[in-house]
Amino acid sequence: MSSRAHAARKWYPLDNAANVYPAVQSSKRPNVFRVSATLKEPVVPELLQTALDITLRRIPSFSVRLRSGLFWHYLSHSDDPLLIQEDVVNPCMRISHKRDKGFQIRVRYHDTRIALEVFHSVTDGGGAMTFLKTLVAQYLTQLGHDIPASHGVLDCSESPRPDEANDDFSAFAGDSSRAPREQGRAYHVSGTPLPRHDYEIITGTVPVDVIRAVARRYGASITEYLAGVFLHILAGIQQAEKRRRLRPVYVQVPVNLRRFHPSETLRNFSSYVCPGIDLTQGNRTFEETLASVHHFMRYEVTAQKLRSRVATNVHSESHPLLRPVPLFLKNQAIATVYNLSGPLAYSSVLTNLGVVRVPPAMHQHVEMFDFNLGPSHGTKINCTVLGYDGKLRVSFGRVIRETMVERAFFTFLVRHMIPVKVETNQEPAECPTA
Repeated sequence: MSSRAHAARKWYPLDNAANVYPAVQSSKRPNVFRVSATLKEPVVPELLQTALDITLRRIPSFSVRLRSGLFWHYLSHSDDPLLIQEDVVNPCMRISHKRDKGFQIRVRYHDTRIALEVFHSVTDGGGAMTFLKTLVAQYLTQLGHDIPASHGVLDCSESPRPDEANDDFSAFAGDSSRAPREQGRAYHVSGTPLPRHDYEIITGTVPVDVIRAVARRYGASITEYLAGVFLHILAGIQQAEKRRRLRPVYVQVPVNLRRFHPSETLRNFSSYVCPGIDLTQGNRTFEETLASVHHFMRYEVTAQKLRSRVATNVHSESHPLLRPVPLFLKNQAIATVYNLSGPLAYSSVLTNLGVVRVPPAMHQHVEMFDFNLGPSHGTKINCTVLGYDGKLRVSFGRVIRETMVERAFFTFLVRHMIPVKVETNQEPAECPTA
């Protein structure tokens, strides 16, 4: 048996972050996200299929089906072909066992776009971006371009590395003390629900150098600045509703743990923090909100604090009284805890994948990258951020008709002298609906 076959394991226990997603997934909460690349030439489907076959041999932990054991869900490796699909106008719908043949990822294409949609139990945004960059590089190789394995592009002539399929949460947590779970119920925007399976996305493109300069004037990073704007907008919307009882506003901000721990894993390896403001303590100016976010992030986004947060989850999963509990009871317990401490505890999500870097030979063929979260009927609207080629793409996905959040957000940026070019997936398109 080849070393490549040895490296492609037959099954993978779900990592520490992944166990929650099968228990809580539904059509209203599919737990699917998407990264995509727009090329400068139309995609050739036959070559994309070949590139996908090669990429899955290099990254076998993505060629998996979700299975249910007696005590835990797990991912089972499959050598069956994963077929590419034509893209749709409403991305990130729930993985369908029938339509997706049990696989937990989709690769889609339309015109010049290549998209990867992933069930969150397989990986996080960092792992998905590595897969997408490797897939696009392999596709360009099929076209005859010489794309080196650098800048996060994996070499498909190599065998899979065992460490790429590791669950590194326990190693990261070590013997850290557990962090308390004390966050209460947060404010959520309300609105008119969209028809079932509709999902509207509005994306604003801004110059990275301009928004970075504005953030620096406030002594903040780009992520801190955007989180501050988001909190300020959500707080203003809640105040305009004149509710009898004001609730705190929290924004969940995922954190890539690869920044704090040496890891090659392509599976989930991220945590989160939740900056917020409590309106019962009085109104705040934007400057006050941003200062609060800045100091909160600098205090919470450290290896020590994140280890403590991860240790809480690792301990819960490995508790000796939980291990022998049958899976159907575990699912009920996980869903109950999630419903009490998941979306109820934060107003929305703002996740920043950072700046995407690719080999120079690949850069000349790629127009842009995009990143989208799937629909969430718990928070109603979420935000993703990604940078590439001097541009920052800020995307809002929502399941309500009203656009007050996006309008207020981008208007705020413009008032700060940050130019914004806005586009939406609701413009006329040739893509069908899923």
